[in-house]
Amino acid sequence: MAKDPLAEAGFYFDELNKLRVLEPDVSQKTSELKEECKEFVDKIGQFQKKVGGLIELVDELAKEAETEKMKAIGARNLLKSVAKQREAQQQQLQALIAEKKMQLERYRIEYDALSKIESEQNEFIDQFILQK
Repeated sequence: MAKDPLAEAGFYFDELNKLRVLEPDVSQKTSELKEECKEFVDKIGQFQKKVGGLIELVDELAKEAETEKMKAIGARNLLKSVAKQREAQQQQLQALIAEKKMQLERYRIEYDALSKIESEQNEFIDQFILQK
C-alpha cells in the first residue's frame, strides 16, 4: 500500500474531514489526556474542599477543647482557692475556740472566787445576826 502524500508531508484528515497537522492517534490520545487532566483537576478541587472542611472541623474541635481546658483549669484553681479559704477559716475558728476556752477558765476562776466571797459574807451575816 502506498503512503498518502499528505501523510508523508505531516498533514492528516480527521473524522470531520478537517485538515490536521497531528496524526489522528496522537490527536485522540491528546484529547483523552486533556479529559483525564480535567477530571483530575476536578477531583483535586473536590479533595481540597473536603480537606478544607476537615481542617475547619478540626480547628473548631481544637477551639472547643481549649475552651474546656481553660474551664477545667479555672475550676481547679477555684477549688484550690476554696480549700485554702476553708483551711484559713478552720484555723480562725480553732483560734477563737482556744480564746473562748481561756475566757471560760477565767470566768470559772472568777466565779469560784466570788462564790467563796459570797459564802464568807453569808457566814459573816449569819454570825452577826446570831450575836444580836
